[in-house]
Parts: sequence; C-alpha cells; structure tokens
Amino acid sequence: MYNSSNRVNVTCQCGVSLIETMVGMTIGIAISLAVVQVWGSFENQKQITISGASIQNTGAVSITEIEQDLRSAGAGLTISPAFNCSTIYSYYEKSGVKINPAPAYAGSMGLAPVTIQNGGTGSDQITIKASYDSLSGIPATLTQSMPQSSSELNVSSISGFSTGDLVLAVGAAGNCTLMELTQVQAAAQKIQHNPGNSVTYNPTVSDQNTWGWPGYTSNDQIVKVGQLISHRYSVNTQNQLVLTDLTDPIIVTNSVITTDIVSIKAQYGVANSGSQDVSVWLSPLSSNGFDVLNSSKVKRIKAIRIAIVARSSKLNGVNVTDTCTSSTGNINKGPCVWSDTTGSPAPVIDLSTDANWQKYRYSVYQTIVPLKNVIWAGV
Repeated sequence: MYNSSNRVNVTCQCGVSLIETMVGMTIGIAISLAVVQVWGSFENQKQITISGASIQNTGAVSITEIEQDLRSAGAGLTISPAFNCSTIYSYYEKSGVKINPAPAYAGSMGLAPVTIQNGGTGSDQITIKASYDSLSGIPATLTQSMPQSSSELNVSSISGFSTGDLVLAVGAAGNCTLMELTQVQAAAQKIQHNPGNSVTYNPTVSDQNTWGWPGYTSNDQIVKVGQLISHRYSVNTQNQLVLTDLTDPIIVTNSVITTDIVSIKAQYGVANSGSQDVSVWLSPLSSNGFDVLNSSKVKRIKAIRIAIVARSSKLNGVNVTDTCTSSTGNINKGPCVWSDTTGSPAPVIDLSTDANWQKYRYSVYQTIVPLKNVIWAGV
C-alpha cells in the first residue's frame, strides 16, 4: 500500500548547456554579419548617390559660369582695327608701382575675344575678353603723324572721346599702343595722353624710349576700348576650377569656382573667310595653325565648344571606369567628349596622371557658345 509519508520530492534544476550557448552565439554572429553587410552595402550605395549628385551640381555650375562669360566675349572689341593688334604696348602705374605690360593687354592678339591655350594631356586654359564701354567701337583716324615722343594726336573726329578714356592707336603693321586720354581739345580736333598722374596708363617719354614704343602715321586709327575685362579659366593641381581675373593691372585675383573638376577641353568653331557658318572645329594645335592666332584667324572664330569633366569625390575599391575610344579611334584614358570626325577630331582626355583614375566615376558636361559679338560685327 502506497504510503504518502514515504514520498520523495525531486527538484529539477534546468538551464542552457554549453552546446546551446555556442549555437546561439553562432546564429547571433551570422545575423550581425548579415546586418553589417546590408548596412555597408546601403551606405556604399548612399555615398555613390551623394557623389553622383555632387558631380551634377559641380559640372552644371562650372559649365554655366564659363558659358555666361563667353556670351559677352568681344563686347566693344569687335571692330577690324582692334582685331589687327598683334602687338600691344601697354603700361600702368599706381602710387609708384609700375606694370609693363598691363596684364589684360599682354600677349599675342591681346584683344582677341577668346583664346584657348592648349594644355596637352592636361586641361586647356580659356581667356575671355570684353570691354566695359559699350560705345568703344567708334574709330577715328590720325590726320597727322604722331611721333613716338608726342602726347598729342590730331584726329578726324573727337566724337565719343572723353577725358579718362582708354584708347588704342592702331598702326598698319599691327603695332598698337594703349593710351589714357588726359584732354580732349574740341576746337582743335585733338586728343592728348600726357603722363604724370599718380594713376595712369601713360608712361614717360624716357620709358617709352627704353621699351621701344612705336610712333604712328597719318591714317592710322584711334579706337576707344574702355576698361578691358579679362578672365582666364583653368584647372589647378587640386582639381579646382579657377577664375583668374586680370582686369585690375595691379591686383590679379584667383577665385575657386568649383571643386572636383579634372579636365577642361575647348575648341574653336572656325568659319571659312567671309562666312559666318562654322565649318570645322579645331583645337589650338600647331598642326592646324590655330596654336597662334592672328587677325585673319580671330575673325574666322565664330563659336567655342567646351567639355568639362567632373569627378566624383568617392574613391572606389575597384575599377569603375574604363578607357573610351572616340569615333575616330582615339583612346581616351577617361570618358570621351563629343562625337568627332576626321576633319574635326575631338580632344583626347587623359586622366592617367592619377594612378587611381579608374576608381572614380566621371561625368562630362559640354556646350557650344556662339560668339554673337563677333557674328553681329560681321568682321
């Protein structure tokens, strides 16, 4: 017979075994790794998206900045006498600081609306010039010869000329001299450019002799140019688009417009002589003769086309960009720009100076800007 007094109470001590703990940890680690991988993939995609948006903003700002400046190129300068200036003698003095030549007027074809400096495998430089004075296209002619030492010019008309104006004397051989008018003699039909002010574009006769400034003869022309605006766009070693303002002869300023720009390439849209229609696109190369401009070449340039290559800020772990072969078979170490032909080959993009160039993504922004001031002038 069962006797309840003899019952034994047994307590069960239950828990997690070592094996169960290890299994749980393994599952937890696997889940954590999956979460980290998904998060990493999400974060990487987010960075790609952000950098892509940054490229679009950078490229759009860059191309817009240059395009707007190009639309004013040649304003006040698009008359034949100004285009004939192959050598410009210029000077500037302020509070005893002398500049010779004045930066905005320096170089061959100093009044060309646009000049492109070939950058080879690197970026080109684009220089844009225009005049502040909308009435600058009113030439007069010398009625008497002006010796180099003279400060007085006898002209056919004083209309449009005022004290303080900047004018160019344009000689038949392409020599031009920048002068600041200090007096207009209405009755005598004379204008003067005397030196001596604390701020002046007129050097002394002694300095003119030292620098070999020319004189001018009867029928040479006097052209009012006003203050010249001169802007140069380039890409520096930090992949920044830089605007160099050469307008002030003393203070040359450099301003960073945008970052992550790795290349600028530009070409001239060239028309046949006497035509306004672009017939060929040419880079500034010695092989086509447009590395150095002259009066006849400048008058044939009716448009500029530009390609800007923007780069994402994200360096990827693997190659994401390959070489690109253009329509004419040129291999670009980077993206291709516009479609080209044998007669109008596109410039070659070469980004290989950066060993990691293939680990970046790129976008190309391009535009064509007609030089309306040149076209309207019909030069």
